[in-house]
Amino acid sequence: MLEQLKKAAAHIQEIERSRANAAQRVRSEARIPKDSLEPEFILPLNKTKIEGKISAVDGGILAYEMHGADLLIAKAVSSTFNYSDGAISTHTYFPRTFSHPSYEVETGLDEREVLWHSSLFRLQLEIQNALETAKKETPDYLLLDGSICPLSSDRPAEESCIFPKYLTLLNTYKELYSFCTENSIVLVGAIKDSRSRRLMEMLRSQVTLRASDTVFLHHLLKEGERTFAFRYSESPQKHHVLRELGKWGEKICAMYIKPVMADRPMRIEFLNGQKSFSETADFISTISSINRSYAYPAILIDADLRAMMNPQELERAKKSLSLFAGPSLLDLRRNSRPFR
Repeated sequence: MLEQLKKAAAHIQEIERSRANAAQRVRSEARIPKDSLEPEFILPLNKTKIEGKISAVDGGILAYEMHGADLLIAKAVSSTFNYSDGAISTHTYFPRTFSHPSYEVETGLDEREVLWHSSLFRLQLEIQNALETAKKETPDYLLLDGSICPLSSDRPAEESCIFPKYLTLLNTYKELYSFCTENSIVLVGAIKDSRSRRLMEMLRSQVTLRASDTVFLHHLLKEGERTFAFRYSESPQKHHVLRELGKWGEKICAMYIKPVMADRPMRIEFLNGQKSFSETADFISTISSINRSYAYPAILIDADLRAMMNPQELERAKKSLSLFAGPSLLDLRRNSRPFR
């Protein structure tokens, strides 16, 4: 076993050296891809003074599969910080500091639908909370944990019984985009661990190695640098989700920033036209630089802690559901084995 692990480690090290060499070559050549929205390949990040009101939304979810039924428990919470002279002066939470979870039970779902249902339920709670927070607080910036649009993997098959839930979610996103745009609220999504290869696709004429954007950019970007901004998709009209978002699908953009030395670059997404690319990048970088080895907006860290789900909530819900449903509700066979 140790020999196999040593070989695997050596293979990983070789790949990383190849990526590092390729990154240095790309950096030195600095050839701007045609899809870039800016005339420079690498741009500096500048510290900016944080003033005004910032809100952030995150959610948590627990799921339990049963024989013929699926139970979901989730909640979404927003944190709002008021900054004065670069420090937090006041803070509020919506709907409350530690909110009560929402419950949903669906029956008759196949394996794919179980995954779609879980994702759509969580997203609907988060985006609805974001919309209500925007209306209640009208912050200068509104941050989402994750993308500012549904992922392709979130989209159910059109013949699925849960496809209407997806359409409802799209309408909530559109309402959020409209309200933020009309009220000068900068909407930004921060993605913790992006696996996107959009930028690598833009660099395919220069790099033949296979890697996600953040893996490659970890070798390319230095602390206090960012990439150029680019559109979410090369062809929004060919992208199912972006096409269904209508005019908003054309406005969704992204970039990568590296606020601190000892962490990987972070992907951020935003609507084009709200602020300049540099203003948005500098702001998110500044509030993401509180720890030298962990780059993430401080207010989203707070929202994440508020939205964290307690596994005991799931146990209580299971017991209550079993009590009400009686013997008709059975565990999956793999969860009810009489032996191990």
